[in-house]
Amino acid sequence: MMSDSPHTVSASRNKSRIAQQFSRAANTYNSAADVQLDIAFDAMAYVPSHYKSGLDIGCGTGRISQQLATRCDNLVAIDLAFGMLAYAKQNNLVGDPSICWLQGDADYLPMADNSVDMVFSSMVLQWSDNQKKVMAEIARVMSSGSHSVLAIMCDGSFNQLNDCWQTIDSERHVNRFASAQTWYNAAKSQGLQVTMQQKKYVTWHQNIRQLLSSIKSIGANVVLTSQYSAEHNKTKSKNVFNRHTLQYLETYYQQKYAENMQLPLTYQVCFLQCSK
Repeated sequence: MMSDSPHTVSASRNKSRIAQQFSRAANTYNSAADVQLDIAFDAMAYVPSHYKSGLDIGCGTGRISQQLATRCDNLVAIDLAFGMLAYAKQNNLVGDPSICWLQGDADYLPMADNSVDMVFSSMVLQWSDNQKKVMAEIARVMSSGSHSVLAIMCDGSFNQLNDCWQTIDSERHVNRFASAQTWYNAAKSQGLQVTMQQKKYVTWHQNIRQLLSSIKSIGANVVLTSQYSAEHNKTKSKNVFNRHTLQYLETYYQQKYAENMQLPLTYQVCFLQCSK
């Protein structure tokens, strides 16, 4: 029997960590994810007024799913994190029977070929480490004449935080995000017609702990690792967030980026509109 490749093992480990972190963040997500809501609403502006069947990839707590459900006859809302789905079901105040909540992976969508009129995803697909694979899956489930609206974090996101960490050590504390062009090319490679817009969002924080907490409370504090770096970081991770390190990080952040004593954190987002 052949063993899984190191890449497959690390990808599986990453997905497990992502699901765990977002599940833990289910109860704090809505109160913390203001910028995510802004981005999702901006993405919603590109969604047609009505369609028969929809798919919400990475539905999270379900607050956008409920908005999408008003624009389609039937909606499948999927998420990798079971904790998010449980929260979404429990807090779906409308009890909308047109929404089907389903645990699923964007890289392996649990949907039939050519079965969906509209695919929506906001601030989720950046967690996939294979842009072509996830776009191939989206294209596969899209029916002829269908549309997708995808809001994705891109290269340039968290750039201030990454820059400040680089002055402390050579470890990777912030995820590498693919470029908007990479996502555009991945969608085009699947034969989809694609238009793209980009927009920068900035959140402001009183101190470094609040800034880091804003990432953790939405579950987005998982740094994706290779098999090597996962093992390499085990012994170092315990000491990363000690008081001395955080004080240095805050001092450098304040000196280089602060405005009116507030620390900025950038989200660089591309909006892909695809049709088949």
